[in-house]
Amino acid sequence: MFGFSLSKLLVLAVIIAAVLVLFRFLGQRNAVNERRRGAVEAFDTEYDAESDTYVVRGDKTAEK
Repeated sequence: MFGFSLSKLLVLAVIIAAVLVLFRFLGQRNAVNERRRGAVEAFDTEYDAESDTYVVRGDKTAEK
């Protein structure tokens, strides 16, 4: 009953692997959700001929 056998060890290894995969999946899903919540939608830009680049037109936080 409490002895070691190859089949018991394989079942234990499968259970441990399944738990690890589940935790990795849940952690990855939480990280993606955090990035989506903190994501900036878009900036309104305009071309600046002096610096030959695109610059942000105005600060959105100042408008609120």
